[in-house]
Amino acid sequence: MGTPDVMDAQYQRLLEFAELPNTVLQVAPFSMGARRPFSLPVTVLTLPERAVALYAESAHRGHFERESTFVLPILMAYHQLQTEALSQAESVAMIHQLRKGTP
Repeated sequence: MGTPDVMDAQYQRLLEFAELPNTVLQVAPFSMGARRPFSLPVTVLTLPERAVALYAESAHRGHFERESTFVLPILMAYHQLQTEALSQAESVAMIHQLRKGTP
């Protein structure tokens, strides 16, 4: 969010990120509607002992969770989001279109 110059710099940074050899960039467009399971940032973490945890943020606080009862449903929703989001190539193409000012 910001001025056109700020947005262009953010788009450029995402494109640079997509070029890194150990990253994957996928856009989950708002057009996915209810199939987008998250409305706030969620980070899924694999800890050194291979346990899975998550970190979620709201406007008021952050929350770290390791209890599998809470983590597994979020992990499943995250994997579903990965399958329905745009591929990396489609995501990069979308960002290029946005930089040109076309949706």
